[in-house]
Amino acid sequence: MRRREMVGLSAGALASLALYRCGAGDEVLTRSATEAARAKLDCVLTPEQDEGPFYIDLGQVRQDIVEDRAGVPLALALTVVDAETCKPIRDAAVDIWHCDALGTYSGEPTEGTEGETYLRGIQLTDRNGLAEFATIYPGQYPGRTTHIHVKVHTGGRRGDGAYSGGHASHTGQLFTSDRLDAEVFALAPYNRNTGEIAPRGGDAIYRVQGGSSSVLDLAPAGSGLARDGLTGKATLGVDLNPTSARPSGP
Repeated sequence: MRRREMVGLSAGALASLALYRCGAGDEVLTRSATEAARAKLDCVLTPEQDEGPFYIDLGQVRQDIVEDRAGVPLALALTVVDAETCKPIRDAAVDIWHCDALGTYSGEPTEGTEGETYLRGIQLTDRNGLAEFATIYPGQYPGRTTHIHVKVHTGGRRGDGAYSGGHASHTGQLFTSDRLDAEVFALAPYNRNTGEIAPRGGDAIYRVQGGSSSVLDLAPAGSGLARDGLTGKATLGVDLNPTSARPSGP
């Protein structure tokens, strides 16, 4: 079945993997126990979402993942922090992938895109935990609202243009807004997609797996949406020792 996505997660996965929003200036390690407890209230825990369809481990680090895909530019900034302390994590590998303006994923035989790599890539976080991507606003396909898949690996090491080792500390999806979907999908080439626009509230993964806490903070990058595009931000809080909470087995 094309784009079949499960909506269930194991209790171990929910316990070990999370997405947080951290307030500015939360340096909890330098505060008193009372202040630290109060600061951690600024971190809102939500469950991770399914890995979803068509994941490919490219092992290739690159910032610009657009290739030849047309669409509204999206400058994506993702910050990775320790879920316990909200401190930034350096050299985490942030892997993203999403469909193009017409709802098609690269690298998938059933899509007729085997061997293609557009809209897929990995970035390593800097000392501030930041990874940035140049991409386009995703389209939609039947049964899903607009989303970007994300996977974070920690504990690995840098290589010559690649990232090796480490473990998956977070797997999730980032969501847009219904209002921006309507604006973007009225533009070319999105308007060539004849499918009905699927709102977030009708998306099973968004509803069941805490999607309201993994919505991108989107803003115009300039005066013209089609030309200048949008900026999108999110903070990912990850468990640095996720295997300790996972059940054994595949």
